[in-house]
Amino acid sequence: MKRLSYLFVTVFLFCLTWVSNAQQKTIIIDAGHGGKDSGQVAESLNEKDITLQVAKVFQQIAEEKGYKVVLLRNDDKFISLDERTEKINEIKPYLVISLHANATTNTNKSGIELYFSKNEKLKEQNSNFISKMSQSLTTQTKYKDVKVRNANFKILSESDYPAILIELGFMTNASDLDYIRSEKGQGEIVNALIASL
Repeated sequence: MKRLSYLFVTVFLFCLTWVSNAQQKTIIIDAGHGGKDSGQVAESLNEKDITLQVAKVFQQIAEEKGYKVVLLRNDDKFISLDERTEKINEIKPYLVISLHANATTNTNKSGIELYFSKNEKLKEQNSNFISKMSQSLTTQTKYKDVKVRNANFKILSESDYPAILIELGFMTNASDLDYIRSEKGQGEIVNALIASL
């Protein structure tokens, strides 16, 4: 009986600590594009709508796990890059995840891509998040290969906090498009990202 009580208390404290740690972490989700900026378009579907859908799924699941999630946009409105980076640095998040979807003339091209800046101050933190995300995405989603690249996108280079830009898949690839607009695909990607936090 004592052993069972001890086990219960241990599990309870572990869960309490995990939730407590999560609550200390504010994640900013930047749903790319919005308003007059539709982003890529495929089969009458706008990139701005896919990124917002995924952002809301992330918020719902992450908040259930105890994280604080801030969406830079929660509806179809245009927000400039200057406004986005200003808000990021004002909030001082644990991590910024910027959501986008790819497109190309080669309809066979498929896959997910992760981008981070060459900011030396954040190099170690960004690399750590990239490594965890890559592993998680390849084991928990349909993507078995994750491309990782450096880029000086404004949302990355002007953030004073760790920031990763994610191309969720290619809208010009039928399989990718079906996946990233589906409830299953969005859920798998989001859960993989949360698991890497």
